[in-house]
Amino acid sequence: MKIAIIHDWLDKYGGAERVVTSFDKIISFDYYFAYADVMNDSDKLKMFNGKNPTIIKSDLMKILGTYFRFAFPLFPFITKCFNSQVHNKYSVDLLISSSWCLSKGFRINSEFHICYIQARNFKYIWDEYKNYFPGILGYIFIPFRKYLQNFDIKMSKNPDHIIANSKFVQKWIKEHYKLDSTVIYPPVSVEDFSLRKTKISDSKYYVTVGRLVKYKRFDLLIDAFIKLNKKLIVIGDGAERTNLEKKAKNNDNIIFTGFLSSNEISSYISNARAFVFSSIEDFGIAPVEAQSCGTPVIAYAKGGVLETVVENKTGVFFKSQDVNAIQDAVKHFENILSNFDSVLIRENAQNFSEEAFAENLRVFLKKNVYK
Repeated sequence: MKIAIIHDWLDKYGGAERVVTSFDKIISFDYYFAYADVMNDSDKLKMFNGKNPTIIKSDLMKILGTYFRFAFPLFPFITKCFNSQVHNKYSVDLLISSSWCLSKGFRINSEFHICYIQARNFKYIWDEYKNYFPGILGYIFIPFRKYLQNFDIKMSKNPDHIIANSKFVQKWIKEHYKLDSTVIYPPVSVEDFSLRKTKISDSKYYVTVGRLVKYKRFDLLIDAFIKLNKKLIVIGDGAERTNLEKKAKNNDNIIFTGFLSSNEISSYISNARAFVFSSIEDFGIAPVEAQSCGTPVIAYAKGGVLETVVENKTGVFFKSQDVNAIQDAVKHFENILSNFDSVLIRENAQNFSEEAFAENLRVFLKKNVYK
């Protein structure tokens, strides 16, 4: 049986790429496709389990180099050209597409096409349009938006079966594409995190981790913890770091570490009172990683986190994305601190492990492909 995989583009090694790493462990691929490939060699070796496979790329995207994202108004044309480029050259029994944008629209001669939807696809023409195109830009791009939405819907009809990475995304697929899908949660490297040795009640600080960008709403966490006068360690870097540091100026309880290694992050989380999470994510790997350490989570009650955190057992939620709600959630957490058992919290994280992903994928393939 010949099998191929297509990933939107190879850029940085993140959550979506970890899913491909797991696919590559479970399935032996004959061909690897991507619309663009600008990934460094060390990340590529990590992504493909020590291999450096030949990546078959879009000829048009090659011309754009690292600026390929700016070609988004031309994505329908680029997709058509890439499909023409490869369609008659490659024939496989199974095609797996890993998509948050274009891969679901990829076509080669294949008997069966499974698409793993990594996130709400093409966010910047759907839910996040106003964030990506604020003010007058939003009006200028209205014609492109409708055109690209129609293109995205058309692409969604291409796969024979769709896998969603969460129930949150499954619902989005149903609403936007009018299609059914199967949920298989993405793999989290639970075993890379050690169970905490310190008692939760003995911990003196809270921690948050991520790219410091606007939509993740770190500003709300900082304002809340300034008012609470509780220690918050902010791990990560990004475009908003300077603004966030200005906001926290003269408040010694807010500490910025910048970028840290995985081991350093694990150490901070393992010794934290709780991990706080203020953004809307399609799945949200970070809260699961925190639970892998046995550390409880305080999170905004929207997105994939509602599926990975058990309220009042492995964490607590705040119902609205505002400072007062965060303060109330932290106070509630403190009041029920004795509810949280590190061993049980880690056990919950095991539901989203690499082993769980592999088993769920095998069951799906046996039912739908290897009949």
